[in-house]
Amino acid sequence: MGTGEPRIERIDASRARLAGRLGFHEAAGAAGRWREFAAGGSDVELDIAGLQQVDSATLAVLLDWAAQLRRVGARLRLTGAPAGLVALAHLSDTEALLGL
Repeated sequence: MGTGEPRIERIDASRARLAGRLGFHEAAGAAGRWREFAAGGSDVELDIAGLQQVDSATLAVLLDWAAQLRRVGARLRLTGAPAGLVALAHLSDTEALLGL
């Protein structure tokens, strides 16, 4: 993992923390990283309060992670979402997909 990539810290079986940057430059590299916190079909609470940058690419990655988790029988619920991300999710009517 390079210094420009987001950090994922697994707290326990159903909780993780995401920090750092997750914008346009980091999105492609972050796409498959949902596996780092997927808990074998269990729902996951992801604290994203530590994100330093939020844009539409952030939303796209988080929606992809949510979709990947649904495919394995789990749901993603975000906590600590920055106001900018909540606004983007509202504009795109995707709050429920992210557990917001």
